[in-house]
Amino acid sequence: MVTARDVEETKKASGIVGRQRELEKALAAIGSGKHLMIEGPVGVGKTVLAIAVARRLGRPVYRVDGDERYTEQKLSGWFDPPIVLNKGYIQDAFIPGPLTEAMRKGGVLFINEMNRMPEGVQNILLPAMDEGVIEIPKVGTVKAVQGFVIIATQNPREFVATTAISEALSDRFELLLLEYQSESEEVEIVHKNFPRASEELVSRATWITRRTRDHPSIRRGASVRAAMSIAQLSGELSEDLVEGVRKAAHMSIPTRIEMREESKASADEVIDEIIDECFQIQSHELKKSPRQEKEAEEKRLRSEQDVRAKRMDVNDLVHMIGLVSPDDLDQQDYIGWAIAQNYSALRSKVANPVLLEIAKRIAIRATIRRVLQLLGPVSIPTRIRRGELRLGVDAEIDVDATLENIIDKSHVEVSDIVVEYREPKRAAVALILDASLSMSGDKLAMATAAIAVLAYRLKTIDYLLVTFNDVPKVVKRLDEFRRLDDLISELLDFNASGYTNIEWALAKGKEELLLAQTKNQVGVLITDGNFTVGADPTEVAGSYRRLYVVMTESHDCQPRVCEAMARSGGGHMYAVSSFDEIPRVLYRVLRMVAQGSAD
Repeated sequence: MVTARDVEETKKASGIVGRQRELEKALAAIGSGKHLMIEGPVGVGKTVLAIAVARRLGRPVYRVDGDERYTEQKLSGWFDPPIVLNKGYIQDAFIPGPLTEAMRKGGVLFINEMNRMPEGVQNILLPAMDEGVIEIPKVGTVKAVQGFVIIATQNPREFVATTAISEALSDRFELLLLEYQSESEEVEIVHKNFPRASEELVSRATWITRRTRDHPSIRRGASVRAAMSIAQLSGELSEDLVEGVRKAAHMSIPTRIEMREESKASADEVIDEIIDECFQIQSHELKKSPRQEKEAEEKRLRSEQDVRAKRMDVNDLVHMIGLVSPDDLDQQDYIGWAIAQNYSALRSKVANPVLLEIAKRIAIRATIRRVLQLLGPVSIPTRIRRGELRLGVDAEIDVDATLENIIDKSHVEVSDIVVEYREPKRAAVALILDASLSMSGDKLAMATAAIAVLAYRLKTIDYLLVTFNDVPKVVKRLDEFRRLDDLISELLDFNASGYTNIEWALAKGKEELLLAQTKNQVGVLITDGNFTVGADPTEVAGSYRRLYVVMTESHDCQPRVCEAMARSGGGHMYAVSSFDEIPRVLYRVLRMVAQGSAD
């Protein structure tokens, strides 16, 4: 049984602040021989707690840091090529990996960020966790000595570059969820790491960091690491507390937060707002350098431009299109986006077809740029394929397979070398867009630009596009190449009208998906769920291998219908209040798709 003394001694040995209940649960699980999964956002101390528990057991600890390039051989072990070539596959030629070492010595295998590892690598753990054995070719059966356990950590699924571990693997773990600690505990953590920082500085740095977690413009707030950085940097940047904290916060916070797509403020503006709130400053009275004055003026001008863009009506845009050169218009993103948002009305206001075409080109480029800004960096999921070496192609040698080919040969051919290629997983996606009365052309253009830009960025997504009101229309087929500019142009010209038949649209999307060359097929439906003709779409939604529903919130949206379709299609429903949210939602969906089963 875990005692209070066990917990306190573990905390003292590892310098942990708080976490009594979490440590008690972790020690109980590991002490009972259970494998433990610790899940929580970045910076809550998952790794510190995992290592503390492992050390408390007094067993050897073998650490693995998960990433997409980690291989099965790195985990289980490999043969040393020179020894194999000289002596053959003897025991001394085998170099055990961390899993094998942990099993043989009854130790702890600590896997940091498990859900960043390829699924094939994760699956090696199943027999080790179930039966305490793994089979290694030419080595035989490796049996786990009593005491062998696995402690793993993972970030929540919504974090970029992570995916869900398989149900089979998840079922072998006990789950311990870590949340952010209390304010008093975080203050103690910062003070413990930087004892020379004043109490007020530590308190302010912690408050500012915690405020990022509930600010309406921030999707994911900063961890206590941001508070530690502010406390460490502030005194080096200025003797004045407010100025030092402000400068330090602008260095420490931006890399540790994720802004909401619909936020109209920049990260720097939000940070200034939080600092002003912390110090109850109505306006910045700090003396600025000439460079800071210039930056502040540029920032003020950008803010004014954004406000002007929001206030622009169609008549203002018509006037600008007629008087300002196209190059000047195109260089002002806020004007281009205003044109895109009002393009449907502009078509009836701009009589000159040449000027209207110019306006459309500006709107198209502004839409694509906005999608790219909203997306930020993206990464491509991959899988491992083995084959012969191809010169000029990046690959890693499969040592074991290559040794099999060359061990009895006096001369090695290039074809004898077996390598592992990281190949992106292919997927086919049916994007089905509601084009009824509730959807204007700029909204359709934004959604299409999002999927098209993602398909280009991810390289492995083949997509088709179906728009629908009471009748579905195939705008792009899977095997059809269409320039992004042309697609957006067509949708900007679209007149949203008619009734809404979701059932027919889903059936059409499924029919087109059947032509895909991969079995990794999904549908993505963007709608408010308010169907006015046709049958209930829930049944046809069940014909999809996976169907994700992005519900656009409105006064007449139907969450129950959208949830029922997603559930029937084996996917998820995402509610968005703004079309600016769609690019990131689609990115999360497409990463899940690309990480799923493939042909």
